[in-house]
Amino acid sequence: MDAISIDKRKTKRDKNMKINIKADLEKLFSDFRWTIKGMVGEDGSIYPIPPIPQVITGIFQEMTKHKVKKFMRKRYGCEIVQGGPREYPEITLIRGRFGNRKIAIDMKTTRRIRENRISGFTVGSFAGYFLHPEKKMPGCKFPYGEFDQHWVIGFIYTWDPNADSLHMVSDVEVIVQPKWKIASKSPGTGTTFAIGSIKDIDKLRKGKGIFRSKDEFEKYWVKRGKERRRR
Repeated sequence: MDAISIDKRKTKRDKNMKINIKADLEKLFSDFRWTIKGMVGEDGSIYPIPPIPQVITGIFQEMTKHKVKKFMRKRYGCEIVQGGPREYPEITLIRGRFGNRKIAIDMKTTRRIRENRISGFTVGSFAGYFLHPEKKMPGCKFPYGEFDQHWVIGFIYTWDPNADSLHMVSDVEVIVQPKWKIASKSPGTGTTFAIGSIKDIDKLRKGKGIFRSKDEFEKYWVKRGKERRRR
């Protein structure tokens, strides 16, 4: 069989490949581990990672974006649009096998506080762009209503701030779920417009949250957002 025939068969197979973002991302991160020993200086010196949760989150996000962008480009032939600082989402997948659909992927981290309990993810804002999905607003790469799907890659880890850089993070578990399936009815913090997640790890794994549908989730948090703004 000549090379042209093989290429045609491969192209047809690729077009017929089922899009399954959840399965793809779960497989991609199935063996994920924290392997960071420190920060490397120009002279080769290794400096410890500061034991600050925000720093750990930033490192997880950079590691994740690199893996996801490379994988999705290869598998789906899509374009990657990266969000700016403090902009939703961190990655948008568009074109290729997704056509004109926009797929939002956000990375989140949280610490394990008990065997089946986390301190909680925040899974996006319920103000601004969330209340005005038809508009391009600050804090969101595109009008929120243009996104076809919203995915969260959530990293659950055990935290030991007294350990060295390599061992301060351990027992990493990766959760991949649509945002609405892991959202709770409580804000992530008392002072911001952040949607909090459910905190039961087993329910996070299964995507068994508070809401029965994406529509119910959005109606609830739009109402909360409007009520909060009137205060």
